[in-house]
Amino acid sequence: MKISELNDEDVLNFLMTSEFDGDYSPTELKYLLVKWRYFYRLSQGRNEQLKTYTDGEIEKLNEEVKLRNNLHNNLLVKVVDKDNLINTLKNRELSLKERFKGKIILTEDENRRV
Repeated sequence: MKISELNDEDVLNFLMTSEFDGDYSPTELKYLLVKWRYFYRLSQGRNEQLKTYTDGEIEKLNEEVKLRNNLHNNLLVKVVDKDNLINTLKNRELSLKERFKGKIILTEDENRRV
């Protein structure tokens, strides 16, 4: 059986396992070389495609992490602001009107912070 009559899977298996000790004609060796180039290009194309895809996914995830970190930091700032407002309201003396109504009357500055 000639090498050129083998299917791609058998040719690849032959290329990977053969020691090339046999008596092969130059056309058969050229055919094997062309097939090897074809398999190599196919493999490289798949690897490049996978690399491009994974790089894109990594970039998307990095952007999402940055977005979530910014959101987290903004929420922490809001929590600290609310805690400061609560502490100032706790430490403040209540007026007679506030004591009578049972409600805290916020000043303009405190209204802006709410």
